Amino acid sequence: MSPMFFRFFHRKWVKVTCKVIDSRLHSVQNSHMKWAYIVQFAGPTGQKTQLEVMGDSRTLGVAVGATVPLLVSPDGKRAVFDRGDPQINAAQVVKNREQAEKERFRRQLEN
Repeated sequence: MSPMFFRFFHRKWVKVTCKVIDSRLHSVQNSHMKWAYIVQFAGPTGQKTQLEVMGDSRTLGVAVGATVPLLVSPDGKRAVFDRGDPQINAAQVVKNREQAEKERFRRQLEN
């Protein structure tokens, strides 16, 4: 799903923060592992809701115990990781790590 289509398709979905409760390997296809996660968040009426959410190759930093952004359907029955959020967007996470390494290396040179 292209980024434009992803945003368009989920435009009425609500952004929430969820806690990743558990994960399991869902499948392996062409050397790519697909993970399924159980996430917990406050549903549309405030009740604790748990759903299974499939991992996405465009996200990093989704691990058991992590708090990550999620997009939830208006009825609260479907959810996807908000892969556009810089906290878990794979490209942004890699960029942030590289920047942090450069800063750490620069600070070592100054000492």
